[in-house]
Order: sequence, then C-alpha cells, then structure tokens
Amino acid sequence: MIPSAALYTSPHLVRLNERIRIGEQEISDQELKSVFEEVKTAIGTCKDLLYPPTYFEIVTAMAFLYFRDRVKFAVLEVGLGGRLDATNIVRQEVSVITGIGLDHQEYLGTTIEAIAAEKAGIIKDDEPVVIGPAADLPAIREKAGARLVRAADLKQEVRSLGDGYFELDIGRYRNLRPRLAGRHQVENVTIAVRAADCLGLAEDDIVRGVNTATWPGRLERIGHFLLDGAHNVAAAKALARFLEEFHPHVWIIFGAMADKQFEEMIAILEPHASQFIFTKPNSTRAKDPADLQKLVPGSRVEPSVTDAIHFARAHAPAGSPVLICGSLYLIGEARAVLQ
Repeated sequence: MIPSAALYTSPHLVRLNERIRIGEQEISDQELKSVFEEVKTAIGTCKDLLYPPTYFEIVTAMAFLYFRDRVKFAVLEVGLGGRLDATNIVRQEVSVITGIGLDHQEYLGTTIEAIAAEKAGIIKDDEPVVIGPAADLPAIREKAGARLVRAADLKQEVRSLGDGYFELDIGRYRNLRPRLAGRHQVENVTIAVRAADCLGLAEDDIVRGVNTATWPGRLERIGHFLLDGAHNVAAAKALARFLEEFHPHVWIIFGAMADKQFEEMIAILEPHASQFIFTKPNSTRAKDPADLQKLVPGSRVEPSVTDAIHFARAHAPAGSPVLICGSLYLIGEARAVLQ
C-alpha cells in the first residue's frame, strides 16, 4: 500500500529527520544515512557544477530520493523565496502561497512587491494557484492569471472553544475542529482546504487532516509553557493578537537571530509582557541578549535557554503560561529541555 502523502519542511527544531516524513513517520536514521550517501556520490561524480551544493540543496535532494516511488502526494515547503529555491525543480499539481512578509530581505528584495515576485516564481504553466489574503498582490495575480484561487472566497463561520481553539465552518465543511491554536489558523485551514479541494482529495480525508494536524513549536503547549516559533514581524503580530485575546499578560522568554527585526518584534510583544527574560539560542547568528535587555527596562538576561526556563519555573506566577518565542532555534532547544 502506498502511503498517501509525504511532507518536506524546514527548518527542523531538534533533529534533521523532522524535515522528511511520510504520513506521521519521520525518516529513520538509517534511511537518512542511505539517501545522504547516494546524494554525496552523485555530487562526487559531477565535474561541471558551477558551485558546490548548499546544505539545503543536499537535504532537498535527499528528500526527493526518499519520496521517490513511495508516495502519491508530497507537500514541499519552499526554503527561501521561490524562484531560485531548490524545491522549484518540480512540476506541482497545485501551488500555494499563504502570505508575503518582509523576511530574508538581503536575498529577496526590500519591498513586499519584490518579495512577492520571488514567491510567484514557483508558479508553473497550468496548475491552480491557491493564495491567502496577504498574498493577493499584483505579481502573484499576474503570474497565476485565470488559475488564481482565493481562499478568502470560501465562506467562513468561526466559533470559539476557548483558550485559542475554534470550531469552523468553511465552505461545505462543517464543524471542523483544528488542533492548532490561534485565530490566525482559521486562514491557514481555509488555504489548506482550498488546496486539498484542488487536488481532488476525498471530503473525509480533508476533514480528518484538518482535525488531526499538529505543528510543533507553533503555539505548542508543554506543561505551563507556550512555545511559538514567531521569528519575524508578521508572526509576532499574529502572536500578539493571540495574547491579547487569550493571555494578555504573560512572562516571555525571548531570543532572536541578529539578522531579524528583533526590535520591532519586541515592541509588538511588549504590551503583553509582565516580564521579559532574554536569552541566546546556541547559534553564532544569535543576538546577544544583553543588547536585547537594553530595549526593555526591567527585563532580565539568562545565559542559556535552560537557565531561562529554570528561572521562569522558579519565579513566574503559578497558573500563568510562560511564552517562549523569537526564533525557531530557540524553540528547538526549549522543546528538548521541556520534554
């Protein structure tokens, strides 16, 4: 029996295996080693490469090898931009562009319009192009033409279940109950339903997918800690809206990469922070938490993610969640500590 779907995402939080999955099953260590050796051999036999393959290009090739002859569908997340991304060698059945934000500007351009043009580079010749409201931009509309499918055109009804969870009616799908927290997930679910419809998936399969999908590090609860990988301004705004609605005052453990818009992210989250604890993910790209502390009077610095978690456990108010956010690297380390 051929499993129904594969999933390739990036980055991983703890283990590289997380990036390459079929159904719920991550690639095993042995299979990961096997496809790496195959890619390594292929690279060694190529004499006319303009440059050595990047880490992401190698892992993408590994995923494609692993999925070959195993799956009916593969969901591929673009790594950076779209037009020149390693995943863009495929001819897909449907293109999905959820939204456009200012990120990776040193590579993609300094304006929303320029970044949209790069994202539109994934669009091929005949597939439907599903977009979220934040991707409804001229460059994408023009490239998609008559094949544009707006997720926002589906009628939605939203009923709160409390603590950030919702029951949804989306188009003909009724009483959907996603396990993903946050009102922003309503839009994400709508986009996913639109894309699944374009693929002709069975209605029962679509409902089951919506109601069972999980995403580690995205408003994930572990004990009284709340982990969210928000690492850019758009994600920080979505997180702030969630906090305003459900947890208006929390302790926040925050760490960020030095090339991100950390000042604006902190300013967005600060109205909801009873206490900021700044720390540093284990990365050479990480921003020094002492510099972050200067942005928020009364904040605290802890030298490591582990130290920050221990301090919050000892001093944060009982019954109130402690939010960890600012970087996926930070979330990966925090999950390893908390689990």
